[in-house]
Amino acid sequence: MKKKVVVLGAGLGGLSAAISLAAHEQYDITIVEKNKHLGGKLNVLVKDGFSFDLGPSIFTMPHIFEELFLMHGKNMDDYFKLTPVRPHWRNFFEDGTIIDLEAKIDDMINQEKITEKDVIELKAFYDYTERLYNFTNDVFFDQQSDTLLDTIKY
Repeated sequence: MKKKVVVLGAGLGGLSAAISLAAHEQYDITIVEKNKHLGGKLNVLVKDGFSFDLGPSIFTMPHIFEELFLMHGKNMDDYFKLTPVRPHWRNFFEDGTIIDLEAKIDDMINQEKITEKDVIELKAFYDYTERLYNFTNDVFFDQQSDTLLDTIKY
């Protein structure tokens, strides 16, 4: 008998969860979505002849999506192509300051408003987020921890 699974939300996370589960025949999967469309923030609004991209404004962890395609014998590049943009993220402040965020700190340090102290603090923040990423990756993606005890082991 198949295990019944209900996935709440059909955004990227919910769809990814359902696709991952669909690789295993023991699950009967139902997706529940409050909106009339799939995709969550990954959507387009068309109104009065204009189209608005509703996001996501940044696409992280493409390797996770590649794994979803490979899990089902598909190649992600056959469906869409991700093209990195630079800057990675541009911030505009009320005083007119513009700060560009890049994937690598070394690509940011020559900006006028970024000080030596900012670089030191940013490197510390990157180190911290790398530890968080490694933990999250180990517990939720690589090991697929299902219980609190599994999570605590890490």
